[in-house]
Amino acid sequence: AASDVYKRQMKKYISFALSMVLMLVCTGCLNHGLDDIDTYDGADITSFEGVYYRYTTDKIMDVSGEPQVRQVSLQMVSPAIDAEAGTATVTVKPTSNFPADELDKLSDKSLVVCLNISVASIIKPAAGSVRLGVVADWSKPNTYIITAADGSTKEWTVTINLEK
Repeated sequence: AASDVYKRQMKKYISFALSMVLMLVCTGCLNHGLDDIDTYDGADITSFEGVYYRYTTDKIMDVSGEPQVRQVSLQMVSPAIDAEAGTATVTVKPTSNFPADELDKLSDKSLVVCLNISVASIIKPAAGSVRLGVVADWSKPNTYIITAADGSTKEWTVTINLEK
């Protein structure tokens, strides 16, 4: 009985020792032969993904009991992006398929704006500016800080002009 206890303890010690050796061997190879990975330095707005108008309909959804939400694209006219100045401006207007009964409600205070930015960068609104991708007030320019993967930052001013 004592030899069985001894054998079990030895198996535990051997298993532990092998685990430690394998851990050291396997992690040691991670430090050698790795190529440097590119660190992107772009902190730019590259294009306007879209400007949208989002509205609710009278239809109530069966599953949620909430009104149906629809979104329609606005036509972008003359988008202008100046990377040196840090400005992005676009004029938008309703398309020919814009819902006629929503035209009176369309306002620059209720637009959804989506932007494309440099690879591996992040964008955050500056103080007092609206979030991107949600219904927001675009009646004034909004300012954003883009942080590149290398940590560099750039301030951008985005302006949306609505023509009805």
